[in-house]
Amino acid sequence: MPFPQKTLYRYLYENNCNHMESVALNYFGNRITYRKFFEHIKETADAFAMAGIKRGDIVTILSLITPETIYCIYALNYIGAVANMGYLSLSEDEIVQMVEKTKSKAVIVLDVAAEKVMHVQKRLTSELTIILPVESSMPWLMKAIVKMKKKKLHNDGKQVLTYPSFVKKYAEQKQAAEVQWKEEQLAVLVYTSGTTGEPKGVVLTNDNINAVAFQYRYSGLKFKTGETILAFMPPFFAIGFCLNVHMPLALGLEEILGPNPDPDVITKLYKKYKPNHFVAAPTNILQIIDAMQGKSMSHCITLAGGGESMTPQQEEVVNTYLAEHGSGAKYITGYGMTEFAATVTTGLNNVYRENTLGIPLCKTIVKIVDTETGKELPYGEVGELCFHTPSQMKEYYQNPKETAETIRQHEDGMKWIHTGDLGWVDQDGFVHFKGRMKRIYMTQGEDGTLYKVFPTRTEMVLMELENVKKCAVTVRMEGKLVKEQIAYLVLDKKSEKENVLEKVRAHCRRMLPSHSVPRKYIILDEIPLTQSGKTDYRALEKMRKD
Repeated sequence: MPFPQKTLYRYLYENNCNHMESVALNYFGNRITYRKFFEHIKETADAFAMAGIKRGDIVTILSLITPETIYCIYALNYIGAVANMGYLSLSEDEIVQMVEKTKSKAVIVLDVAAEKVMHVQKRLTSELTIILPVESSMPWLMKAIVKMKKKKLHNDGKQVLTYPSFVKKYAEQKQAAEVQWKEEQLAVLVYTSGTTGEPKGVVLTNDNINAVAFQYRYSGLKFKTGETILAFMPPFFAIGFCLNVHMPLALGLEEILGPNPDPDVITKLYKKYKPNHFVAAPTNILQIIDAMQGKSMSHCITLAGGGESMTPQQEEVVNTYLAEHGSGAKYITGYGMTEFAATVTTGLNNVYRENTLGIPLCKTIVKIVDTETGKELPYGEVGELCFHTPSQMKEYYQNPKETAETIRQHEDGMKWIHTGDLGWVDQDGFVHFKGRMKRIYMTQGEDGTLYKVFPTRTEMVLMELENVKKCAVTVRMEGKLVKEQIAYLVLDKKSEKENVLEKVRAHCRRMLPSHSVPRKYIILDEIPLTQSGKTDYRALEKMRKD
């Protein structure tokens, strides 16, 4: 089966043109059919074209997952423009720098973050700002209540329009021309999370993003037209757009949108709508299982996580609950990076092995290489995880040095993404995660010998303890060597801190070599997370220094 040579819009349209009355989006109970969905995209594309946006232009979008955000992304794709997806949490200076660096023709911002953009209007090189009211597609009563609570935004005179006003002003004046597919045509710009360094712009083409939908259709996962998926991940994450928006819509699913990614809010939405499919961070999954409190899970076809790992004990709890409450699903884990647009491996309900990253998606090849020599390693040996897949990024935006470091041509003539992660592949093809190469350090033991320190391994040992709910381990460096490891712990609320800490220390001394035992243990109410739900080690290091 060949990959589709189509734009994102065209691939989406052709996959859904035979069931236009099916529901595409469910926004707080307002169910938008595929017919209305494509009409909204077309009128938004007309408005962009009349406003002077053309093929190859870049438009910065700062938003969460709302219908209007999705219309804008596909409308830009319709006319061949590029959606530059910035984090909603960007500072005012970062917004100015992003708009200038990408030469964005316009800025589209969700109203909850619009004040930051209004403050820097005079400094922006773009000429047009479009504000997306979060309530635009809500049912009328909810919309009225939200509008009443809003305060008026100050405008310094540049062209600022709300989305409804923008469409009304421009859409009727010109019919936008749909661009034809072109190989390696840039479609979306997203950014790495910056957990291990400064965020980098990742260039994704139509082909990269369509490959994700194609792979999920033909890799043995069960998706049927009309099934539901709860989508809440912000579209400024690669996985948020590619796996939570484009893939489900390309497969004809109904997307239940949750624009507020707060875990408590998402848990309530899950209980209310009981979606067939759900992809989230392990923390979201565990909270939902806990909140179901004996209720049926017969609706659940897919329950998938990634970003951080569950412990074997946690995974067993989730799978036991699913099996005992009417679901044939298992908790499945995938592996992916922004550079892959989404995931490259995943477990399947019927092809499953506990505590692995699953198997590669169709047309994805995995290779394990020696971290020193770069030579390919056999099954069972640990090395750097490398992948060759049709969804891999074209390049880092305006960053050839980092691109060359990450995308490398091997002796086989193929271009491979070097992940910076350690892992191995077993004889059955299941991929195992071992830790991040950037989180491997050297320390001097009491005997004077240099040893490697693996904070990820220390975290796994800590999570074996029943009273430890969450943990993270950082290091304090002295020159090029680790002086000490510092363990941050979130304890069970019923635990007595002093008693538990003594048990933690004893467990680590028993399970870890002496050079890997943490010197300090700090108890927190919560482990800080990045916006993508991963442990924010930089925040922890800053906390220690402060």
